[in-house]
Amino acid sequence: MKKLITAISAALMLFMSGCSFFFPGLDESDEQSDSGSGIDYSSEYDGKWCYQRLSPQLKIGYGEIYAAVIENFDIDNTVTITDSELGTEREYNGLRVELSRPLKSNDDAKRLYTAFVSDNPQFFYIGNTYSFEGYRTGRTDHYNVFCIVFTMTAQERSTASVRLEDAISQIRTSLINSSPSGQFETELFLHDELARICSYENRASDTVDPITLYPNAFTAYGALVEGLAVCEGYSRAMQLLLHRSGIEATLVGGFDMKGVAHMWNLVTIDGRNYHLDPTWNDNSDRLHHSYFNLTTDEILKSHTIDSDNIGVDTCTAVEANYYLRNGRLLDTVKRDEIADVIARAVIHGEMLIDLRFAENTFAGARLFINNRELLIQKVNSKLKGTGFSMWNYDEYNVNDIYHTLTLYKE
Repeated sequence: MKKLITAISAALMLFMSGCSFFFPGLDESDEQSDSGSGIDYSSEYDGKWCYQRLSPQLKIGYGEIYAAVIENFDIDNTVTITDSELGTEREYNGLRVELSRPLKSNDDAKRLYTAFVSDNPQFFYIGNTYSFEGYRTGRTDHYNVFCIVFTMTAQERSTASVRLEDAISQIRTSLINSSPSGQFETELFLHDELARICSYENRASDTVDPITLYPNAFTAYGALVEGLAVCEGYSRAMQLLLHRSGIEATLVGGFDMKGVAHMWNLVTIDGRNYHLDPTWNDNSDRLHHSYFNLTTDEILKSHTIDSDNIGVDTCTAVEANYYLRNGRLLDTVKRDEIADVIARAVIHGEMLIDLRFAENTFAGARLFINNRELLIQKVNSKLKGTGFSMWNYDEYNVNDIYHTLTLYKE
């Protein structure tokens, strides 16, 4: 599920209604602006995915919003959001930021907001409503005020941030203790930990206005602290964990094949980009890796990518695909060869065994795995003398699109 982003042009409403205009050098609003202090925070965001792809003008605005969010973290401010379509006004807890370089269009404002919230999952308390205000010179509109909304009070933000940092610290400690040998192993560990911690927030799928009733489910906080999230929460949590481990990642918005809004990640492993969908890999709390590091051609078999994403380039690399990297991509229907791979996984202590087959061997492999008695017999013959035995599996996961089969220890 993708968070609804609502762009509201307060300025155009003012123009059309004949209300007071804003002119350069004259701020006719008596609302306080939350401008930055002038401290340079650029080292915290200048390497981020979307920021790097903005124009110089939008980068300046991004930096000013970033500074305002940081410096007003423990302050409760009020902003008034005008809905130009409904002609209504409403006050929110949030920030009103004056931009030193006015934006030139609604599209610029949308791109700035999208880039900022896509890059910064640590600001989990920023809501899905924003607005921009400005002035007109001649026939040209200029937007020099950006308003964002917070979903939590200053006290709530402080408490929640401590809890989130504690959760991340625990995961990072476990990661360090696992001694990952590289970026792929780090990504895999974090992905599997997220699936262990988080479950899908099904209640959000069954309500008309999920973001109002379950706002945390759309955030990294909901996924990592409360253990309940929709796809956006999974994706933001995955992104945040990867960022803390020095791995580049961004969000990808799109749809499933039924046209339902969806979100997942684009990650950079060893310099190559891949699609990663942590939500769909956590199928009813049954972990698998069908959507772990796919090419663009592969992800498009089950997803549609939105056109308004920033920096989502074509992915062609396969080296960090889960199945290829782990020797689990099989092009065989020979039972002994399949049993060999499963036996090695049992010796390695795996409690789930995840396999992917070539399209022409998938049906035959599925028949073999469906015959539990025969499979256990074949695997145990490979394990003879090792001290290990094949465990019972009560069920297995099937993905017909990617031809994956995952066995789970009973």
